[in-house]
Amino acid sequence: MSAPVVTLVLAHPSAGSLSAALARAARAALASVGADVRVHDLYADGFDPRMPTCEVGTTELADELVARYVADVLATDAFVIVHPVWFFNVPAILKGWIDRVMREGIVYAHGPAGMAGLLRARSALLVNTANGGEELERGFGGDALVNLWERVILGTGGVTDFRRLRFGGVAASSNELRQAWLAEVDDAVRSLVVDVRNRLARGDG
Repeated sequence: MSAPVVTLVLAHPSAGSLSAALARAARAALASVGADVRVHDLYADGFDPRMPTCEVGTTELADELVARYVADVLATDAFVIVHPVWFFNVPAILKGWIDRVMREGIVYAHGPAGMAGLLRARSALLVNTANGGEELERGFGGDALVNLWERVILGTGGVTDFRRLRFGGVAASSNELRQAWLAEVDDAVRSLVVDVRNRLARGDG
């Protein structure tokens, strides 16, 4: 069996951030279990989140980086997406990735029977960092961020196995706690790949 393809997306401007450290832990775990890792480090890659007119309502890909991202997304068996929660939402650069990469005709399509997912992937792990607690996030937005990823972005493409890790109180967190979070990401990524391999071995769509 060929190695499962996993697309790892990171949206944080600082290589010294907790989000970046969690993404590095995820990448190391993926490599250690033999996954084919496709990394979308949006800031480091110089990704332009602004959608040009030629991409609106089309499947045209205006630049080589977006074309590479789309090719990775269509080849992937699972996603690992790492981003901070800013104003109870995704960073603007990540919204641009959603708009330009995860769009109609690429990730999903409308047909006579309704909406159909076009992704090969069925599994995704979302890793979030935040200063506020989960109760605060739910108090302001309910499950808006989870619904955005699970049901709107990934669900419309065909992802049915959605997992989330959320690490709150980042600003006041100790080094010991951060090390525990890194270990938690390592475990979650390994578990994800095991389940993806099993699904592929069964031939499940």
